[in-house]
Amino acid sequence: MSTIPRVVLCVAIGLTLTLACGDSPVNDVALTTAQAQRLGALRILFGHQSVGGNVIEGLADLARDGELMPLVVTRGLQVDSAGKGVIAHEWVGENGAPASKLAAVGDALAGPARGANVAIVKFCYSDFQADTDPDALFAVYRDQVTAWHARFPGVTFVHVTAPTVRPEGAAARLLRTLRGRLTMRARAAKVARYNERLREAYSGREPVIDLAAYESAGPFLNPEFTDDGQHLNEVGRKVVARRVLGFLADSVAPRVSR
Repeated sequence: MSTIPRVVLCVAIGLTLTLACGDSPVNDVALTTAQAQRLGALRILFGHQSVGGNVIEGLADLARDGELMPLVVTRGLQVDSAGKGVIAHEWVGENGAPASKLAAVGDALAGPARGANVAIVKFCYSDFQADTDPDALFAVYRDQVTAWHARFPGVTFVHVTAPTVRPEGAAARLLRTLRGRLTMRARAAKVARYNERLREAYSGREPVIDLAAYESAGPFLNPEFTDDGQHLNEVGRKVVARRVLGFLADSVAPRVSR
């Protein structure tokens, strides 16, 4: 009897991500000059952990390949209001403690990143533990963003779906289960639920980078995009970075600076 809900859930996850992939505007070609010019007006603060780092590596890969790269990548949480075409990024907070990531980005926007006109905070698959309630986590995120809208009116907040994973093999799954650890399949289900809530709340209203859709094939991380089932390899990070750039160029207009 307990098997039926899991099957239904997996089917639902697959349908959700398939629909998301079909509806999500993705850019699989190099930036046009017009897109590059629009990106050149952005001053982006990006708080993340490892998969976000993969995306940043993808930006460097594209630049080395000779593609247009209007964003200067800097490490740290400082954004100067006089700058243009910059993405300042940093590993923020701790995996498994998503509230710490929100706190770090909020502190930066109130301080050294006051010059940002775009802000992005990305949760990680590692933020979804056995005791994580995806609906409750989304409520925490939503309430924080609502508060930020009032506190930082000059900033466009770009939402991003959490990255998914690939399920482990049968032996590894059994071992995890025996040890009382969350399986990758169960983690992917929690991620999918959170992402569903985020899309429902913001798609068509505010910018949403659908990272999970960009990197997935069906309900899980595309096997061609990963070597370890969790992070993006060189192929995956370049594809995803290109899609992120295209989305930002086409969907994010900077507001008047504070």
